[in-house]
Amino acid sequence: MSNFGPPPGPPPGAPHDPARGPSPQPQSPPWAQQTYVPSGPPLASWGRRVAGALIDIALLLPFYLVAGVGGGLSQESGIFVTVFGLLVTAVGWLGFIGFAVWNHVLKQGRTGYTIGKGVIGIKLVRKTPSTADGQATIGVPMALGRQLLHVLDAFCFIGYLWPLWDDKRQTFADKLVGTLVVVEPRSQA
Repeated sequence: MSNFGPPPGPPPGAPHDPARGPSPQPQSPPWAQQTYVPSGPPLASWGRRVAGALIDIALLLPFYLVAGVGGGLSQESGIFVTVFGLLVTAVGWLGFIGFAVWNHVLKQGRTGYTIGKGVIGIKLVRKTPSTADGQATIGVPMALGRQLLHVLDAFCFIGYLWPLWDDKRQTFADKLVGTLVVVEPRSQA
């Protein structure tokens, strides 16, 4: 068989001969991109993800403001005011870090929701064939890893914008840990 001759079979556009059996189905070329069709709840839009993140950020602002006030007080003269300012700063930053870890790692890892995601009605899940709906919460260790991997998303913000054109609407961190954000309003139990 020659690599330079015509391909075997009838020429393209030739009439189908019913005696030869069923007509072959046209095949897509190997480079044609397959689109992702999710099973279960629909994927969350970029706007919903941003709205949930803005709520979570707004919840951190009071801790940041306390730390800022403490930092201002620590710059004043007088040992008592300086020490008090440093304590207030430490309390603000510890509260900031503690709340962020609780909301984004512990709460989200166990339930799939941060406070912001719960308000907006979206949930973080991982695909798994072992559950009835094919989805499961990601667990605390994976939630921590996902949060640390958001450093990649922050590089020129391209990772946070990636869900705008990605077929699974994933950030880089989502792709690396295998998570999806789906529309799933929190039950009012």
